[in-house]
Amino acid sequence: MRYCFEVTQTTDVVIVGAGVSGLRVAELLCESQVDCVVLEARDRVGGRLFSTDQGIDLGASWFWDNEPDVIAVNRQNAAEAFDQYIDGNMMFQVPGRIERLDGNPIGVPSKRIVGGMQTLAQGIFRRLPAGVVHVSTPVGAIDFDEHGVTVSTEGEAWRANRVVFALPPATALNLIEITPELPDHLVSVARKTPVWMGAVTKVVAVYQEPFWRNDSLAGSAMSHVGPMREIHDLSDPNTNFGALFGFSREPVNEVTAIAQLTAIFGPQAASPLEVMIKDWSKEKYTSPPGVFQLNDYHLFGSETLRSPHLDCRLYFTSTETALDAPGHIQGALSAAARSASALVGARL
Repeated sequence: MRYCFEVTQTTDVVIVGAGVSGLRVAELLCESQVDCVVLEARDRVGGRLFSTDQGIDLGASWFWDNEPDVIAVNRQNAAEAFDQYIDGNMMFQVPGRIERLDGNPIGVPSKRIVGGMQTLAQGIFRRLPAGVVHVSTPVGAIDFDEHGVTVSTEGEAWRANRVVFALPPATALNLIEITPELPDHLVSVARKTPVWMGAVTKVVAVYQEPFWRNDSLAGSAMSHVGPMREIHDLSDPNTNFGALFGFSREPVNEVTAIAQLTAIFGPQAASPLEVMIKDWSKEKYTSPPGVFQLNDYHLFGSETLRSPHLDCRLYFTSTETALDAPGHIQGALSAAARSASALVGARL
């Protein structure tokens, strides 16, 4: 959607998207005394890091010990991490039967953050100077010319030297009208690059306690029946409830989710306190139309998306553009470091 307004604001760099990658770019630029703003369409920061007030993650949940950027930011935030619960046995659901496996083959050691992963983004946001981040500010059009770039939102236009797309490339090209047209090869790669977890629905069932642990179960399951194909424990040792969550790429609702959890984990699973369903394919600021057809994961971290374009005035920064842990939060943060370094160098 094109918005046309007279320029009212100026800055050096406009960052489109206040997910963890966009926020981290802003933080690194501010540390280098580069003037910037972050324009976020949603009314919150975090993007695919989205946690409830109870600290339940409806977006990304995990990070790993070999992900230094996540660990560094979490340390800056003074946030507490804890180990993902993986002890016990796993359940396996196939048509006609459910089996209990010895051990937990899908239980990879990982970590979570007290209060939910969105606190990672919120911590960066709190360190940024006032006025850098503008929420509820969707960008509709970006116009490049020989002198710089004009970024138009619903209410105003920003004039800048460079712009950063800190959201999935396919989503950026779907939402924003760009003039002049970008090179054909760039458009092709950007539109074909998958959106990590963009075609997935996350289902969380909350219980009074993690009852499955009393039966030596890890709370994990694999299913060839569905609707959830993969299930894990989402309980937090710092709270007084238990939780299970699953991923689905097919239609799912509260009734079908509870029925599957009951079949796998027994009658206690039939009475959750609450069921939360987050369909990321319906989040237009995350996933473009046709997100289910974007399956070429070889495009993650492509040189095309890692490189600046239009005489170093356009940068792509999201976890999909990372060589290091693409799809993870680590990928989002490493992409931010790459872009911030290039932007500081371009300014000098």
